[in-house]
Amino acid sequence: MSQRTMITGLSLLIALNAFALSISLSRQSGAETEGMNYHKLMSDPNFVRAVKSIAEACTVNVDIAKLKC
Repeated sequence: MSQRTMITGLSLLIALNAFALSISLSRQSGAETEGMNYHKLMSDPNFVRAVKSIAEACTVNVDIAKLKC
């Protein structure tokens, strides 16, 4: 493969990546539990306590991005 072909291919991939990021192809996730959105859940003391108790029982291996509970 010639250097010019490689540069052209890489430039095309960069352009496609920039286009995909600019139009944001992924949907934003939302937290809905019994009609409660993210802000209501974060202000609910029972929910916060439950999440904290689960998180305290877990360990994170950042080297391989793995969560173990």
